[in-house]
Amino acid sequence: MNVFYMNSVRQATWGGVEKWMLLSAAGLQSRGHRIFAGARPDSIFIERCAAAGFESFPLKIGIDFGPINIARMAAIFRKHKIDAIVANLNKDVRMAGIAAWLAGNPPLVARAGLAILPDNAKYRLTYKHLADGIVTNTAAIKNKYLEYSWLQDDFIKVIYNGIDTSISVDYSPADVRRQFNLPVEKKLISLFGRMVPQKQHHLFLQVAKNILDSRPDTHFLIVGDGPLKDEISRNVTNLGISDNVHIVGFQENIIPLQVASDIVLLTSSDEGMPNVVMEAMLSAKPIVAFDVGGVRELLPDDRFGKVVDADDVSAMTRETIALLEDEATCKTLGEQAQARIRANFSLEKMVNDFENYLKLLIVQKAGGDRISNVE
Repeated sequence: MNVFYMNSVRQATWGGVEKWMLLSAAGLQSRGHRIFAGARPDSIFIERCAAAGFESFPLKIGIDFGPINIARMAAIFRKHKIDAIVANLNKDVRMAGIAAWLAGNPPLVARAGLAILPDNAKYRLTYKHLADGIVTNTAAIKNKYLEYSWLQDDFIKVIYNGIDTSISVDYSPADVRRQFNLPVEKKLISLFGRMVPQKQHHLFLQVAKNILDSRPDTHFLIVGDGPLKDEISRNVTNLGISDNVHIVGFQENIIPLQVASDIVLLTSSDEGMPNVVMEAMLSAKPIVAFDVGGVRELLPDDRFGKVVDADDVSAMTRETIALLEDEATCKTLGEQAQARIRANFSLEKMVNDFENYLKLLIVQKAGGDRISNVE
């Protein structure tokens, strides 16, 4: 297959969807498919696509129906005989969908999370006429979309995020902590994520404050960067917990810091299938998470982690303190979480499911004539 990925996120944006696109595209490429990518010039996304060996096309994205970009994409689709298109933002669905119609109508799949697809007339027209399906990464999001009267069950495909289960988690916690000037002998509770409102760092800091009231020797780690960096730093100071909170900024590889942590928390207001939880599971770490998005699909019961009601700081505080005081349970939770992620959420399984889905759409739309190797 020749597959075109379209993502018009801003230059500095790198999040879960971008990571999923890169991983799924690389997985398809490793199976012999040709990958093409369109994105804003100088964006992190297009730079990483080019580095991965995909043929990349910088597009100066403006209004939704920019005729120049639509014409250029249509020419690309025709020239490279694109068999399927994967689009991110609603703008991408509109532009690439029209271009696809002009170029022979290959199927277009939208990669949509809960925040991407509003329930109104504009989007109803877009998805009913320009998309052939939606891929989302949790049953929770699919069920939400099915509340929309204009979306049908077979139009929405759940493909769970995958993680490379072969990557090493063999790090020395003490060595990692020394590298980042973290206390070696103290308990360390960590939060990983962009510094944006969705991640609710203020609730993580309130949990930290609560725990420090009874366990003043505990330390807390924040990994990530973003527009709320200064506000979060001020909040740490205002709570009087600066000596126990460590902010290390964005890290390309967070696995070593996951391994160096004793407990990982997730305080987000909403999520799809949170990568940080999957990585913590792979790192064999106990997790305490708010019950949002696909968290319950990763941690279905107390054998794998602790899930509390969304925004319930008191419950998260209680569960985290209980784990701090029970090393045996921490070890068991971590081991069982690691076994679950390796068995059910591998990158290979994700790519295989997505590859089969694209082939199915191509056969359904083109009667098998567009490509010859879809069986």
